[in-house]
Parts: sequence; structure tokens; C-alpha cells
Amino acid sequence: MLYKPSDLGYNIGIRDLLPESRKGCQMSARRTTAFTLIELLVVISIIAVLMSIMMPSLRSAREAGKRAVCLANLRAVGTALHVYAVANDDELVPSDSRVPWEAWGKPCKGAGFTTPGSHRQVNLGHLMATTDIIPLPSGSEHVFFCPSGRGPNGGRTRDEFEKNWGQDHAHAATSYMYNDSLDGFDDYVQAGDTGVLSHVDVVQYLLGDASAHAFNNTPLVYDTSFGPERLQDVAARYGVCFPNALLHQWLAEDKVNMDEARAFLSYPTGWASNYQGPNSAAICLANVPNTALASDVVGVWGGPG
Repeated sequence: MLYKPSDLGYNIGIRDLLPESRKGCQMSARRTTAFTLIELLVVISIIAVLMSIMMPSLRSAREAGKRAVCLANLRAVGTALHVYAVANDDELVPSDSRVPWEAWGKPCKGAGFTTPGSHRQVNLGHLMATTDIIPLPSGSEHVFFCPSGRGPNGGRTRDEFEKNWGQDHAHAATSYMYNDSLDGFDDYVQAGDTGVLSHVDVVQYLLGDASAHAFNNTPLVYDTSFGPERLQDVAARYGVCFPNALLHQWLAEDKVNMDEARAFLSYPTGWASNYQGPNSAAICLANVPNTALASDVVGVWGGPG
């Protein structure tokens, strides 16, 4: 005759019949696993440390990408200048605005800046609209806009350009300064109270052969009382922009001529009076293969926005 354990007064479950080693396994399986507060804090601290290590690298990589786009823009502008020259007896686009980073504004003529008419395309702007070599901007990307650049008013160059292009009494700027000293137009001392660079430690520029390059904007001692300064820093401190002619000459030579820089900073208007630029004449592109034609610098009156 068979008896159940309960008939004998025993209350025995399946777990009671298991070996001691198996009982521990059963309890472990049912135990709920969770991080303690200390473990969570350790994990968060590790993630924070990793992020602090990685973020500078990510920012550097993003800026390197923007510089690459800027160089590609300058090469595209160089190609467009060569296309323009082929159709215009090898001549560069004219310098006809004293604001060299403008593509739309009030054109001027000669030393007296006698205005010949209403606002229209000027400087590099001649490559758009009437010539159709470079199309007008239709999106967020365009060869006239550096991804890191800012307009003279401190906003995105693209936004300011879209607002002002084609408007009378308005001025549409690009991210790139045109070297208007080549054809004798630049007898204006300074284009702004300070210079704004698209990139802090690099100035990128276009040569006449349509190649684009990067100038290492290392801090230099312009004044022993202040120590090493970058181009934009010393310009802001003196409240001037370096003349177009000097800046593009230094870019092409890949070095700042400190004697010229100090002579200008000591007496900007005197420097302009003594400056002997080229005679006013059209420039043949074939004659300036190693000359800097444009750079990713703009100027601002009254300080940057």
C-alpha cells in the first residue's frame, strides 16, 4: 500500500528532495539581478571620462571636414575664374567694389570711388548671374560659403547673402575675400575694423593656377609688450584689417613679413599714402599663376558680430 508524504504528517516539496548543491542553484536563478548605486556611479564616471577623451577628437574631425569643404570651394572658384578668363581674353574678373568679400553691392571706379550706377554683382559676383559660370545659391551649400564662415554681421553667410542678393541698397557678402589689389583698384587702407577668419589657426587661399592651399596662422610677436598673437587677434587689438595687398602677398609667400606688418600697424594711413600699387589695368590670369587671388577672410566694421 502506497502512502503520500502528507498522509504521514510530512509536508515535503520537490525542492526538499533536491541535493543541497541544487538548492543553491534554484535560489540563485530566482534572485533578481540589479546594479547597485555605486556600480551605476562607476559606469557613469567611466562613460564621462571616455566622452571627455573623445569629444576633442570629434570636434577636430568635424573641423577638418569643414576645412576640406572650404578648400574644395576655393578650387571651384579658381576653375570658374579660368572659365571666365577663357571667354574674356584671359582677363580676371574686375575689382569694382572696395569691399572685397562682397559679390553684390554698389560698384565703384578708381581712386575717387565714383559710383557708376545702382547695385549689381561685383568682384567674384561677376561669376554669377550675368555670366552663369557659377549658379546662384539654391540650397545650404554653395562654393561661395565656407561651412565655418560667418558674415560681416555675425550670422551665417548663406542667410545674409540670400537676404541681400539682388536688392538695391543692400550688400551680399561671401566667405571669401577677393584680391582687388592686383588691378590697381585697392587704394583703400583697410576693409573693416577687424578681420574675421573662417578658421582660427588656418587661412585658406586660392592661387592663380586654381590650386588651393592652407596658411598656418601661428601666433607671432608683433609687439613685444603683448607676446605672440594670431593675425585676427592683433588686427582686433589695433582696430584695423591688414590691407588686401599685404595679406595676399603673405599668403602666397607662406609667411608674414613682420617688417611690413609692423610698419602698417604703426601708422596705417601713412602706409596707405606710401603704398605704390599696380597701375589700374586688367590682369591676365596667365601672368599670376603663383599669386593669391582669394582667401577665406572677411572684415567687419565695429568689431565682429
